[in-house]
Amino acid sequence: MSYIIIFGVILIHIAFVLYTIFIIKETKYKRATKGVVGFITAAVSFDIAATGCMMIGTEKEFFTTHGILGYTALFLMLLDAFYIWKHKMRYGSEVPFSDTLNRNSKLAYVLWILAFASGEYIALTKM
Repeated sequence: MSYIIIFGVILIHIAFVLYTIFIIKETKYKRATKGVVGFITAAVSFDIAATGCMMIGTEKEFFTTHGILGYTALFLMLLDAFYIWKHKMRYGSEVPFSDTLNRNSKLAYVLWILAFASGEYIALTKM
């Protein structure tokens, strides 16, 4: 495994932890608190960096089942971050998120976990 892939794997594990903390905080507070906004922003940043590393380091096609699942999950997390930031800018941190935004965050997280798990499976079957 190349060093760029290993670095990407480290980054994606950090993103996993950050996304998990984000979803716990969002579920608990249901508001655009500093923690919620900070963790989703950091998680998406690490996810983008990890995806870039893996795209650079891979010798296979970009459009595998895992790749498409991962790109879709990253897009949904980016969209979620956008709507959370939009909510924060428009309403501040005191107005609760809509039920739709909470549900969409959880759905994006579940899809992201599926992409993460498929990547883990691929990595473990190569060993």
